[in-house]
Amino acid sequence: MCRKKPFLCFCICLMLLAVAGCGVKDEQDVVSELAQRTEKMESYISHGKMTILTSSEPQVYDIEVWYKKPSFYRVSIKNVKKNITQIILRNDEGVFVLTPHLKKSFRFQSDWPQTNGQIYLYQSIIQSIIDDEERMFQAEKKTYQLEVSAKYPFNQEAAKQKIWLDSKLLPTRLEVLSEQNQKLMQVQFDRFQLDASFDDDAFDTERNMKDLPSAEKQVVAPADPEKNELASVLPGYIPEKSHLVSEQTIQTPDGPVQIMRFQGEKSFTLTQRKPQAVATSLPLMGKPVELKSAIGVLLEFGEMKRLAWTYQGMEFEMIGKLAEEEMVKIANSTFDQLVK
Repeated sequence: MCRKKPFLCFCICLMLLAVAGCGVKDEQDVVSELAQRTEKMESYISHGKMTILTSSEPQVYDIEVWYKKPSFYRVSIKNVKKNITQIILRNDEGVFVLTPHLKKSFRFQSDWPQTNGQIYLYQSIIQSIIDDEERMFQAEKKTYQLEVSAKYPFNQEAAKQKIWLDSKLLPTRLEVLSEQNQKLMQVQFDRFQLDASFDDDAFDTERNMKDLPSAEKQVVAPADPEKNELASVLPGYIPEKSHLVSEQTIQTPDGPVQIMRFQGEKSFTLTQRKPQAVATSLPLMGKPVELKSAIGVLLEFGEMKRLAWTYQGMEFEMIGKLAEEEMVKIANSTFDQLVK
């Protein structure tokens, strides 16, 4: 063909050289390089905004992630509207959920985040790309867009996710979509630094309990055991064929506790109280669970599960033989409910 159409062959060669020179990788190159990065990556710092779009009003969070090989993590999640920060911390002592403004910390043994992917963790993003062999791939001007399946136990509607990577294969944006292409969550990254350096005590529990902006330190006043008043909320979602059978307030040395008991095919108990400063010392088996407006702590005792979280100056605890997704759904329905 080149003998007959030398000009055409010359043009094709120029196009191939241009493509090769611009450094655009194909799908296999991208997947292979990401796989190698997970093995060789020493550290990183990322920052961005996560928006949850599944409620009537979008929930916006500032997200900052610190990672240090082999398995140290510090994830700071700040509710922009409420100006409250919670921290998920993993160090040699275990996994912690810290609520510094309440001086609360929960520690438990967990393999988080290996079995509980998070949309803002670079490792989770990479793994979702590697695992989906039916991924959709598009390269354009040294940027890459991929569509892969989404597997997030905290959101059963999530079916797929779109991921945007820059020329260095660092994430710039991520969207989680339903099967009907409804956008459920998104993360917009504005900073990403590989090979970041940290202070020796950057992942220390005590330091992270103290490192809190002064504006957040007095967000919630401690409980006053002399006061008997206790405002409470009723979940907006109650499982079908279950109903509220009793509601009472009991007085304790640390103040009043509101107890709601629900019975039916899916029975559970929901308690509400003013938060107490507590640092758990037992290595409980559990994991952090992301709720719509807070980070919860899920513990399992055989068939029983306990989900605890704090919100707007209240501490909630749910106990029952329920599936995790059911407990999350009930918990999410307590946010922004009218106080009784």
